[in-house]
Amino acid sequence: MQQLGVVLLSALVWLMHPIAAPAGEPMTIAKLLADPQPYHLKMIAVQGTAHQVQILQDKPGKNPRLDFQCYFVHPPYTFVLADDTGFLQISVAARPPCVSQMSPAEAPDVSEGDQVAIEAQITVGHQYSEGADRLTVQALAKGVRKLGN
Repeated sequence: MQQLGVVLLSALVWLMHPIAAPAGEPMTIAKLLADPQPYHLKMIAVQGTAHQVQILQDKPGKNPRLDFQCYFVHPPYTFVLADDTGFLQISVAARPPCVSQMSPAEAPDVSEGDQVAIEAQITVGHQYSEGADRLTVQALAKGVRKLGN
C-alpha cells in the first residue's frame, strides 16, 4: 500500500511539473531521429499524418471487475505520425474524468489519416541488443491539434 502511495505521489509531482516553453516551429522526424540526444526530456513540435491509431485498454482478466473501478473517459492511445521524412510512434496519456466501467469511452483526438500538429516530450533511451547500443526515442504528446485540410 505504501508503494502505491509513493507511485501516485511521484506521478502527481511529474504531472504538475511545469512544462518547458512552447516547442516552437515543427521539426522533421528525420532530423529528430538523426540526432535525438539534444532533445532528451525537451518539448518539440512535429506535424504530419496520423496512422495506426490504437486505444490502449486493459485486457480482460480472470479477476472480477467492480463497477466502481476507475476508467478514464479519454483513455490512453498511441499512433504513428508520418511526415515526408519518416515515422515516429506517439503516445497520448489518459485524461480525466475518471468514471465507472459502465460509461462509454470517448474516441481518441485523432483518426486514421488526420493531419495533426503535436507538441511532445522526447525521451531517449538505450536498448542493448546483439552487442550493440541502440538509441530508442519515445514521444509523449502534451498537445494534439488537428490541422485544417
